[in-house]
Amino acid sequence: MIIMSDGQKHFGVAVIGGGVDLKEVDSKTMRSKIVKNLFFAGEILDIDGPTGGYNLQIYWSTGYAAGKHAAESKE
Repeated sequence: MIIMSDGQKHFGVAVIGGGVDLKEVDSKTMRSKIVKNLFFAGEILDIDGPTGGYNLQIYWSTGYAAGKHAAESKE
């Protein structure tokens, strides 16, 4: 909720774009295709999608994948 200087209340969303280009990330492991053993998750990625909780699922899923594969990385 945003409260304007005139006291009116407005409900809205904030959208932030940008981040690491998905073409530079292996989508299964979340590993950088450019820098060895660098993994990405969450808002650092350039992902825009519908609201309503889907952004949270993206954070959880990419975080899980990045953490799992980083821990398994032996390089």
